[in-house]
Amino acid sequence: MTERANPLRRLELPRRWEFLAERAAKAEVDPSEVVERVDDAALRIDALLRRTRDGGGGVIEVIYGLSGSGKTTFLQTLPRFFEGVRVVSFPKESPLSDLPKFVKNGVIPGDDKSRIVLIDRRDNPTAAELAMVEEVFGELLNTFREPGGDAVVLWPITKPESADHISTTAWSVGRDSMADADSSGQFHFKGIGKNRYFDLADNTSRTLTGDGLEAFGITREAAVEVIPKCDTISDFYSKVTAISNQNRDETWSILKKKSVSHLWIVLPGDDVKILNATADALTQGIKSKIDIDKVGEMIDRPDQEALYVADWKSRRGQLAHLLRAIDVRLFGLPPNVSLAAVRSFGDDALKARLKQPATNLEQSKQAMKSCRLYKSILDQVGIETSPYAGPRQLSKETVDEFLRIQVAASKDDKPLNKALGQLIAVCLSEDAPSLKVISEKKSLPGSSLQPDIQIELGDGEYICLEPTWRTSGVGVAGEIKQAQNTLSEAHLKKYVLEKATQYVKDMGL
Repeated sequence: MTERANPLRRLELPRRWEFLAERAAKAEVDPSEVVERVDDAALRIDALLRRTRDGGGGVIEVIYGLSGSGKTTFLQTLPRFFEGVRVVSFPKESPLSDLPKFVKNGVIPGDDKSRIVLIDRRDNPTAAELAMVEEVFGELLNTFREPGGDAVVLWPITKPESADHISTTAWSVGRDSMADADSSGQFHFKGIGKNRYFDLADNTSRTLTGDGLEAFGITREAAVEVIPKCDTISDFYSKVTAISNQNRDETWSILKKKSVSHLWIVLPGDDVKILNATADALTQGIKSKIDIDKVGEMIDRPDQEALYVADWKSRRGQLAHLLRAIDVRLFGLPPNVSLAAVRSFGDDALKARLKQPATNLEQSKQAMKSCRLYKSILDQVGIETSPYAGPRQLSKETVDEFLRIQVAASKDDKPLNKALGQLIAVCLSEDAPSLKVISEKKSLPGSSLQPDIQIELGDGEYICLEPTWRTSGVGVAGEIKQAQNTLSEAHLKKYVLEKATQYVKDMGL
């Protein structure tokens, strides 16, 4: 039997600008959002820009720094830190001899932005390129003196010998007409301070994946231990990635011996506005993953003394990693979808509570197929579906009907859960017939867990649906008394932690 592949996410921190730009494009974010200002480098760039604005003409500066210190990443995102600048890259594909022409032809009529020309992907120039530097700089000096030559040319360099050769040549060719007198054409780029390494990596992870480092098993305390061993931010990224992958492998070595469970909490409720507000407050992103920071707030409160909270307090640093390992999500379920399940598959006792017990099965399936929960099930197995359009406006009659069946949940929610599971099963039989739905409590293979609804994805992997039927407490005049609002954030945080505790303990994590 082929061993199952590890499905847990890897931590991927891009260590080069090209990789960051690629990952940011996939995440549909601006890569500059994860780049921090390097103060001394920013001041140096400002001085060069001021020189070209005030004195006219161009200037070239070598930006020397260790490989992985963030030179190119910082320089590519300068428009974030400076207003009125335009960064253009002189491509690696062009011979160095074309640099003067590239600067000269880069003028855009009517554009009053200051130009920064970045010599791209030549951090380690070849011997042939170094040999032609003097000749190229002679032509570049003439370009700097011509109209439209007022550009700041920056050349990131990794090797000190190359940096010295290029900057010395620039100074000897044109002195202060070519390079800035304060630096003689070379600036030493050291990157952000080590005290910012963790926060930058955490922000990068959150921006690109939605989760911080703790979700990948990296606590601040663990990160601090490796910082002294790092010379650059790239070194730090490599070390924490290695630690994270080790944690990932160790977690999987435990999980692979059991059923792989996705804990999805389903929240049927009566008030769509409150339902959505609670679900939105406790989840992040379009996949409805639980917001670990919000759940963590409850654990961090000193007045919380429940046993399961105490357990989490003792392993607070593992909270994010474990909740992501069991894939905790929260889905609000609109009352019309819950009613569709009961009307189509509820038992006689449930239907007797309703004023309108009958329904059309096709309409019930349409209600289920349009909800976020169902679309997420299909997404989990790679089946494309239309985007979730949001809940529709519901009548008071629909809300009252839901409250009539919700009352039954306090005594026995099994018939409600069974009806919900059966409607999901009928829909999946059309859209994903390979999936098996179990609508009655049954232990997962190799586990004592008995999810209310199991969806077997195959190869020992299950979506475990745990519905919790809630109400805003409004009641129904003459039938159901007003009660406590159990749709609140506080109530759901407790339920999420209780369920997560059961799953984590059962899996031996």
